[in-house]
This record gives sequence, structure tokens and C-alpha cells, in this order.
Amino acid sequence: MHCKSQWLVFIISCVAYGKAQKNIGAICDDGGFVLEAAFTVAIESVSSEDDPYEAKVVRTTPGDVLEAHNAMCSVLEGNVFGVFAPTNEKALKHVQSISDYLEVPQILVDQSVAHNRNWSAINLYPNHVTYSQAFADIIDNKGWEEFTIIYEGAELLPFFDAIFALQDLEAGNEVLMTVVQLPDGDDFRSHLQTIKKSGSLNYLVNCRRETLETFLQQAQQVGIMSDEHSYVIMNPDFQTIDLDPFKYGGSNITGVRFFDPSVEAIQNYIKSINAKVAELSEDQIPEAVTENGLTLSLALMYDAVMLYVAAVKAMALEDGSSVTCESGTGWAFGSTLLNNLKTVATWNIEEGYKETRVIIPAAEVEGSESMKGKHFIVLTALSAPYGMLKESPKKLEGNDRYEGFGIELIDELAKMNEFNYTFDIQADGVYGSLDKKTGKWNGMMEKVMDGRADFAITDLTITAARQKAVDFTSPFMNLGITILYKKPTKQPPDLFSFISPFSLEVWGWLAGAYVGVSLLLFLLGRIAPEEWQNPYPCIEEPETLDNQFTMANSFWFTLGSVLTQGSEIAPIAVSTRMAGSMWWFFTLIMVSSYTANLAAFLTVEAKFYAIKTVQDLANNPYDITYGAKKGGATLGFFKESDNLLYQKMYQYMDEHPEYQTSTNDEGLARAKSTEENYAFLMESTSIEYMVERNCDVAQVGGLLDSKGYGIAMKKNSPFRQPMSESILQLQEEGKLTRMKDKWWKEKRGGGACADDDASSAEAQPLVLANVGGVFIVLAAGSGLAVICAIFEMLVDIWLISHRENVSFIEELKAEIKFIISGSSDTKPVRHRELSGSGSGGSKKSKVEDEESHKEAENNLNAPTPSERSVSHHSRHTLHSRRQSNAVQMARMRKFSKATY
Repeated sequence: MHCKSQWLVFIISCVAYGKAQKNIGAICDDGGFVLEAAFTVAIESVSSEDDPYEAKVVRTTPGDVLEAHNAMCSVLEGNVFGVFAPTNEKALKHVQSISDYLEVPQILVDQSVAHNRNWSAINLYPNHVTYSQAFADIIDNKGWEEFTIIYEGAELLPFFDAIFALQDLEAGNEVLMTVVQLPDGDDFRSHLQTIKKSGSLNYLVNCRRETLETFLQQAQQVGIMSDEHSYVIMNPDFQTIDLDPFKYGGSNITGVRFFDPSVEAIQNYIKSINAKVAELSEDQIPEAVTENGLTLSLALMYDAVMLYVAAVKAMALEDGSSVTCESGTGWAFGSTLLNNLKTVATWNIEEGYKETRVIIPAAEVEGSESMKGKHFIVLTALSAPYGMLKESPKKLEGNDRYEGFGIELIDELAKMNEFNYTFDIQADGVYGSLDKKTGKWNGMMEKVMDGRADFAITDLTITAARQKAVDFTSPFMNLGITILYKKPTKQPPDLFSFISPFSLEVWGWLAGAYVGVSLLLFLLGRIAPEEWQNPYPCIEEPETLDNQFTMANSFWFTLGSVLTQGSEIAPIAVSTRMAGSMWWFFTLIMVSSYTANLAAFLTVEAKFYAIKTVQDLANNPYDITYGAKKGGATLGFFKESDNLLYQKMYQYMDEHPEYQTSTNDEGLARAKSTEENYAFLMESTSIEYMVERNCDVAQVGGLLDSKGYGIAMKKNSPFRQPMSESILQLQEEGKLTRMKDKWWKEKRGGGACADDDASSAEAQPLVLANVGGVFIVLAAGSGLAVICAIFEMLVDIWLISHRENVSFIEELKAEIKFIISGSSDTKPVRHRELSGSGSGGSKKSKVEDEESHKEAENNLNAPTPSERSVSHHSRHTLHSRRQSNAVQMARMRKFSKATY
């Protein structure tokens, strides 16, 4: 059977007007620019230099009849060829009445039946009778014997005409139908619960595109979107909504579309619309059409313009309507143009319904088949950051009300295993503990065991007792028990804080190095020949030599270097200079290190830690009270532990129930309180979350145990394995770590105390590992100095033995004997070069040298003749001069080179 285009329906939200030849205009009441852009793009595509067309647009407020009337009159004054009507029902009826009176054709592209009584309107949207017949064929093909019709408004009832005809009792067609109208607003859950209780599994849905996605979300939440349920969606814009949240439910969802959005021509049309929207919106944020967001109305807009222009060209019309709202007569060619429009297109229904869908093989579908398409009730508690109410200025419904680590984790697991879920809240916040008297569990554990919840997720600790009652997935987070306490207070300054830069070990090694190098210099001074100097510079061949590195001078030399003050002693030999240089390098490093670390100790505030470990807390030296969450896993740990210390702590908490809290937040408040000296025992992950946001508390001590958080489910649940595998996969991909960083350190004020914690680190004394290298350098340099000194001594003995023609061994023994004796800082000269010969000459020379030496000294000290004549008051000046002469004599002794 062939049907002419009289049944076609088309909706356009614009009305055109024109001032010049072949103007087409549109009244846009969609509140945006998309329909106007689609209309303008379509007009531009049919216009050419030989046959120009121009779009004239008037925007109106949706539902404002007066504005629609004025817009229609303004359009007609432009000598238009036709009118594209608004979408609002009230405004549309008023515009249609004007079009009927003035016989001006009107084009629509919407699923409206209001035009049935108006001869001037033509709609490219499928007629409700034929449209319902198409869905009746789909239902018949599916073989539904029962289904529920769900619709939004009474204006949509005509679109069910052919469907109602399926229940033909006379023909023996017994199809059970239930009709449900959705209520006003956006909450349909109560109606959907009623539908669920009725046992119906098949649903025919017809509602607005704006309502459709909300409807499907709530159907999923109620639990009527599993592999047992089937849907047929009558809205032709079904393809434009995001179907990802619903494709894993297992439901069979069937819809229709009138064009393929992936076709290149459609994609180009979408790009042109978006470009025109950006041009029309100017400074406003443009409303863009997505790749799959082209609605049937927008697509039919283009077809309607093509159809209308084709009819105008077929009639060779050159002049427009030339009518106004004040005209007494209509347009002479209006009815003729309408008749031409209705003969342009036909629709073939003879072939009927033909299924062309592509079925995805089960092997290509990822996820667990045991969970795919099922709907679960997930129990959680409002415990930050695992589950929290979402902060939003808008009213939120269903799962959208919650956020947090546990909420996001369930969402990831649902995507991986293709199941749906609805969150339920444990209002009292009780996770669950076993009452040994009654043998019953309470809280979240009880609901999971009774089947009132399929899963339970929060900071729920996996314990041996809970593991016996329910099944747990692999841990999604590992943790341990630790202490939450106030941050340490400022410690009063230490009277001997100047000792702090070095540890006691370093101070000990420093003292040892000082003594060792001082003794080494004393020894090197006795070994090195150049350190023995002539005490009398004026005597070329003295009987004895002096050494400046006495025991006292050696210690004074090293002490002056340590204190960076120096001394009047200067090494002469290569060995002593080498040892002195190494000591100076050593003191440079040690003094610099001490100065730098001393500055840190003076600028960084020392902290007073009342407790540092759980042993400190148990001994309680500062009257600190402590407790844990009542009935929680932390208290159970102390109760079941066989550690004597932990048993002692449990006995304390059991005897003081007032120190046990009902929630973790209460424990935090008591730990922060200045009126109470309280420490709270809880899981480390919860403490990490709290100290990121509360800068006056800190984690104290290490972990007392090791455990994990898991998702609880009924014993012997078939879902444990796929859920555990998915959690392990998330861990391997690093997603769990990123999720934890997000909810611990970023969201809800995270990271507020990071800088505070970083700046609170105390200065630490330098230990031997920090400065051990410089001790090694000092030891190596000292060893080289000893070797160098021995070499100098051997060379000097060898030279003497050859010069004096004496035994090298005898000279070496005599030198070593003198060095070992260490009895004096003067050294007798064993071999002197005398001016005379024989023993008598030697004695005479020695006597003469002594007399010359005494005479020189007497001459220096004796007063001159002029000095004898000075008065008593000038004796002070003479005495000073004598002292100066004595100093000069001493200097000559020191720097003169002796003949050895």
C-alpha cells in the first residue's frame, strides 16, 4: 500500500519572513540558536545566484502567545512564501489560526497532532497512526504476550492507536497490556517500583528526549534493567543520549532512527550547524550539536526546506504571499502550493518490519558473565573519604548523591564487570560486630548476611571473625593501627644546645683526632731533621739544636687550627707541613659543618613529643587518656591480641568506656580538644586523611599490625572471584593509587597541611657517616707524613755517614735511641766541623767559641759610655732597648741554619 505525504509530520521551531524576492523565515522559540542555525544552513544550501532564497528569523519567548502573534504579523509583511511554525503548543495553535485564515502554508517538524484540524499545516514527522503501526509490528515480531506501556503526557496517547489494536479479543489476540503515565517532575521511582512488583518484564516507553535518560537511570536504580527485561523506546531521538551506562545491564533495548549519523553528509550538516550557532551566539557560550546529537527535528528541518523550495520551483512562483494580518483575503496560490507539497513524497509500507541489527557474540563481550546485566544493592556508610554526600547546588537523586573513594571504586568495578547498582546508606554508621551472647551480628554485616544488601563497601576491615560470617574480596587497601594525637609542642631551648650539631660519637672521634695529630706532630718534629734548628744564629757550629714541636707546642698548634685562631708555630720540614696541611683541611671541613648545622639548630624549633610509640602511650607518663571506636576492628585487635602490652591497653580501654567513641570524627574532635589530653587509636589510612585537613594533629608511632579493607558479600557468593580479579587489575594499572591520591590529597581540602608538615622537620646532629670521609683523609695524610719524615731522617743519616765516614747503622741506632727517649727538646750535635786539628785544637776551639758567645752577649747587654751617663729617669728606656736586642738575638737563633 502506498500512502501519500498527508500522513507525514514535520516540526520546525522557526517562522520565516522576507522583505525581498523568495524570502523564507522562521519564528524560533527554542530559547537557543540551534534551530535557527539549522534553518539558516538549509536556506543557504538551496540558494543560488540564479534562484536566490533568504532566511528571515524572528526569535520569541517559548509559550508567549502575544510575541508569537507579533512575530507572525512581522513575517507576513515580508512577502513570504511560507511560515515555519513555533514548537510551543499554545503559540503553534495561534499561528495556525492566522495561517488558515490567510491561506499561507505552514511547515512543522514535530510529533504533534494539533495540525489535524488546520488545513494550512504540513508536517514531515511521521503520522501518529503510521508511527504506532511500525512499533506494533516490532512488538509482534518480538512475540510479547505481556508488556507495560509507559508514557509521559496525554498528548502522546494517539501514538499508541495501532498498539492498542493488538489486543483484539474477537480475533483471539489476548495480549496483557498495562498502561502507566509518568508523574510530573523528574522522580519516577515510586511508579517504577510498582511496575517491578507487578512482575512485568517488557516495557514500551514513549517520553520526551529530556526525560528519557532520567527514566532509564531510575529504572536501572530500581532494578528493572537486567537480562530479564526488554524495552522498546518510541522516541526517535533515542540515539542521541549516552547509552554507555545502560549497555552492561543485559536488557534488550530497541529503538528506531530515521538516518545514519555516521554518514558524511550528516556529519557535514552537523559541522555547518555548529559553525552557524557560534556565529549567531556572538559573546554567549554556543550550544553545540555532538556527533551523535542530531535530532530528528533538525534532520527534518533540512528536508523540509528542500521539499518546500522544490514545490515553489515546480510552480514557478516568483512573488510571495503579499498578505498581512490586516488583509481581508488570503493568498491566492496558498492552497495550490500545499497540494503540490503533499504530492512530492510517498512512503512504502508493504514490506513491513525487517530486522537488521548486529548481534555481538558473547565471546567479544568483556567482563564477568556471572555479573553481567545484574543489578545489585551496594551498602555503604557516610565515612570520609570512602562515602560522602556530594556537594551540589542542585537537588541530586539516586547514586548521583554520593561521591568518594568507595563510590568511585564501585563505579569502576561496575564498568569492568558490566553490572548495575544502587547505593544504600547504613544510617547508624555501624559496620558490624558479633554479639557472643546472642551469636548475632549487627550493622552492615547483618544486612549482607540477610541478603538485604549484595555488597558492603567502606573502611570495613577484614577480620577473622568477619571472614567466617561473610566473604571478602581481595583487599583494595592495606593499612595498620596507629595513634592520632596532638602535634608536638615547642620545646624550651637547651642550655648546652651548642653541642647538638655533632653527635656524641663525632665529638669523641674529633677529640681523638686532636690528640692523635698533636702526638703525631711531636713525633714528626723529633724525626724530621729540618725541625732541629740552631738556637744561636751567630755561632756557626753549636753544640745543641732546638725543636719547636715540644709536646705543649704540638697541642697548642692543633688547638689553634681547630678554633681558627692559628699560632706562632710554623712547620719547617716537608713531613710536618704535610701533617699540618691535612689537619688544616680536616678542621676546615669540621668547622664549616659545625657552623652550618648550628645555624639549623638555632633556627628550627625543637619539638616536645609527649609520646612517640605505643609503649609510651601504655606507660602514660603525662596522664594521656586514650581509646578507640566502640565495637570497631581496632578495639577488637587489642582484645584478641596475645601481646601483653596490647592486653594491658585493652584492659585500660575496657575499664574506661567513656574513652571509647561512636565515630572516628568524635575521636578526632577529642584528640584536637585543648580541654582533654586524649590519644585516639585508629586505622592509619583514616589518620592520613585527617592529618591532611587538620593541621593540629599528627600520626604518632608506627603501625601496630597489618590488615586490609575489602568488599563484603554473602558467604559463598559467586561474585567474589570476578570482583577480586578486577581489584587486582586496578592495582596493577595504578588506578587505585591515583584514586587514593585524588580523595586523600586533592578533594575536600586535601593537602592543606602538607607545607606545615614539611616545615616542622627537626634538625638532626651530624653522625660519623656524615663526616667520616674527612677522618679518612686526615688518617691517610698523617700516614704519608710519617713515611715522608722517615725518608727525610734516613737520607740525612746517610749523608752524615758518608761525610763523617761513620757507620750508617750506628748513626741510625743513635738517632732512633734519641727519638725514643723523648726526654728533651734539645739535641746534642754529634759531629761538629772544627777549625783546628787534633783534640787540643778542638778543645781550644770550643773554649774560644764559648768565650766569643759570652762576649757577644755581654756586648749586647752592656751599656755604652753614653748610656752610663744618663740619669736614673732614663733607665727605663735603656732597659727597653736591651729587651729589643734580646728579641733580635732570639730571632737570629731561630732562623739561622745549624751545621749538623
